[in-house]
Amino acid sequence: METNLKMIGTERKIQQAFIKLVMREGFDHLTVQQLSQLAQINRGTFYLHYLDKFDLLTHYENDLVTAIQLIFERYPKPNTETNSEKNAFQQMFNYLYRQRQLVVALINSPASQLAARIKPVIANVIGRPVANTKIPVNFAQEIVTQGIWDFVCFWLTQEPIQQPQEAYEIFTASRQLSPQQLLRGE
Repeated sequence: METNLKMIGTERKIQQAFIKLVMREGFDHLTVQQLSQLAQINRGTFYLHYLDKFDLLTHYENDLVTAIQLIFERYPKPNTETNSEKNAFQQMFNYLYRQRQLVVALINSPASQLAARIKPVIANVIGRPVANTKIPVNFAQEIVTQGIWDFVCFWLTQEPIQQPQEAYEIFTASRQLSPQQLLRGE
């Protein structure tokens, strides 16, 4: 039990150091030595957990993507009959709010593949659009999934950030309006 707590503490220190360094210096300039110093661990301890900084980045992306996949498996897609506290998108907003610092660090890192990995998860939840004669299905799906991810990124990077419930309400309201309606404030 004591070993597990120590390991969790080390993981937490590494994550906090990772976030600070990525936000301050960028992922490309981050070194394992800097990370270890800021986390107050030995470099050897870092290498017990990860191969290198890219392995660490992939680990964080995997954790986030897996958590979102589990949310979408556990909770239903929102509809007019679903309580907002019990649907997948509301739960995703809650989770991303709790993981905000890490998500923002990854969003701001060109080395991160988070967007490319989360968009297919979102696309899977929303399903394939109905064929439209003017807009090919793959374009329609990209427009919707990119719009959802852009909304989430915009929300998470705002200061001060809105609470997840407020952001989710804006999100759901925006999904019912055309771009023209959004811009005219209807």
